[in-house]
Amino acid sequence: MSKVLITGGNGLLGSPLVRDLNGDTFSSKDCNLITDSFNDYIIKKYKEEKPNTIIHCAARVGGVGANLNNNLEFFKDNIKIDYNVLTSCLELEIDNLVTILSTCIFPDKVEYPLTSDKLDMGPPHHSNHGYAYAKRLLAYQTKIYRNTINKNWISIVPTNLYGPKDNFHLHDSHLVPALIRKAYESSLNGKDFIVWGDGSPLRQFVYSEDMSKIIEWSIDNWGNEKPLMAINEKEYSIKDIVNIITDRFNIPQNKIKYDTSKPLGQLRKPAKSDIQWFNFTPIEEGINKTIDWFIENYNTKNIRL
Repeated sequence: MSKVLITGGNGLLGSPLVRDLNGDTFSSKDCNLITDSFNDYIIKKYKEEKPNTIIHCAARVGGVGANLNNNLEFFKDNIKIDYNVLTSCLELEIDNLVTILSTCIFPDKVEYPLTSDKLDMGPPHHSNHGYAYAKRLLAYQTKIYRNTINKNWISIVPTNLYGPKDNFHLHDSHLVPALIRKAYESSLNGKDFIVWGDGSPLRQFVYSEDMSKIIEWSIDNWGNEKPLMAINEKEYSIKDIVNIITDRFNIPQNKIKYDTSKPLGQLRKPAKSDIQWFNFTPIEEGINKTIDWFIENYNTKNIRL
């Protein structure tokens, strides 16, 4: 790879990729992928030396609450972002393209474990169908464009990414960062630590640093039109994650309150991995590294609160 460009390179997944691959990235001020031409940006920045590898991490993302309240916006914005990026890559005939999907693209009601051949067996869960359908379309775009120009274009399906530089907003973030922030602030103010639901849903998690390594491997080794399932197959309940985080912040059990009036999301959606050889970071280690970063950056401009 002579030159690598990462969209969303300042975020959760993009940041370790920029570091690990010595890649370029940009901010929305340089090129807003919803409104600005990605093609014009690349041509202007690189002139005759365009990147030969683009890793597309940029997306509008959020947790259960954010998706429930903004399904249309999540659909529209991600459709615009993905069409902009992939059309530009098609026109420039980029040699290597990696697009990032999500297990939420799979049907809500399907036989488990999830595998890439089950993508079309039904609609996704209603709680985030806008984002899910946009990402499902991205999988088809990648495959169709790949076969049109015969280039090394691949898609990867991770599950529940977490790590440093995540979004820690109380209402728009995913599970792990939301719980970390609420637990930290509960430890500071002595108030109850409120968890949505009853803690029973099961999830699979991948640390962002691991995902960066998997993506780097995939560029030279996957070579398949079907999405790569990059899954840590071990399932953890929400309560398991709560216990890891509250242990770190020394929050007593009587301060942990489960709000069962809030939505649970899917009860479980286990997926099967295509990379059985990979040694994933243990969940306790990954969460504690994420907490270290969060505490260090809590009062800085480096964090999204």
